[in-house]
Amino acid sequence: MGNGNFSFKTMKFFIDTANLDQIREAYDLGVLDGVTTNPSLMAKEGIKGTDAILKHYVDICNIAKGR
Repeated sequence: MGNGNFSFKTMKFFIDTANLDQIREAYDLGVLDGVTTNPSLMAKEGIKGTDAILKHYVDICNIAKGR
């Protein structure tokens, strides 16, 4: 403590959801580092079918913008 060298560790915040409103909210708060999701979370949001799932991934990427 006496040498003045401090080591700060940062925490990353990843939201685990497929809900676009929740992702937008976390992004708007400035705390979002990334999004994780999976097929069961997609199904929970009513997203079914390959084309719809792929579009939803694009929508998530457009919100999160890879900070």
